Amino acid sequence: MPARRGRLYGIGAGPGSADLLTLRAVRLLGEAPVVFVPRGDTGDGSIALSIIRPFISGGQEVRELTAPMTRDRQARSRAWDEAAAQVLTVLDSGRDAAFLTLGDSTLYSTFFYLLEALHRQQPDIEVETVPGITSFSAAASLLGRALTMGQEGLAVVPATRGVDYLRQVLSTFENVVLLKVAPVLAEVQALLAELGRLDDAAYVCRCGMDGQVIKDSLVGAGELPGDYYSLILVRHGGCSTGS
Repeated sequence: MPARRGRLYGIGAGPGSADLLTLRAVRLLGEAPVVFVPRGDTGDGSIALSIIRPFISGGQEVRELTAPMTRDRQARSRAWDEAAAQVLTVLDSGRDAAFLTLGDSTLYSTFFYLLEALHRQQPDIEVETVPGITSFSAAASLLGRALTMGQEGLAVVPATRGVDYLRQVLSTFENVVLLKVAPVLAEVQALLAELGRLDDAAYVCRCGMDGQVIKDSLVGAGELPGDYYSLILVRHGGCSTGS
């Protein structure tokens, strides 16, 4: 083993547009000898890789790691242990590496599944986490609306937590970001209708990617795509609650 072990950079690639990467992310991507990009186990290509291609040179090595789309903890743990072993092989050779994740590297990110597996195998590895623009920040910008103002609260929750949980959140917070809406889109729309919040709710699908869809109100929105990369922003219907 070389005297120096490589450092791992967990880099947020932003919501989908190459020009929304941070300057630090671009610099580190250009410097890393090896770049790991996650791809789902469905056979589709890596969206993260398509975002960063303009910043990768021919002299860099790009490797894809399968990110298992399963709720089976044991299967997920095994898959990430295998991915971590591949990353450690690079780091132990003395080379730095970058791992790409969509959006922000600290928010529902595959990077921290990898990091947990790495720490199980090598607790003292050197890691730097590089933040990225979140999908809901980019979506709010496209809609020209604030995520929250003054003393208002903001909740960011997975829509898959269940109707009772979402009802409580929507009744407590003036502004709510609902992520992972695709599997439960009909149920979420029904709940928003029940609470009289359809006009407060906006739907954004594939933000910054090909096939982007934006609905600034769910009143009469009709059938929505239900794509994996979709979210709903629910805003406070009145004025700001103060500053």
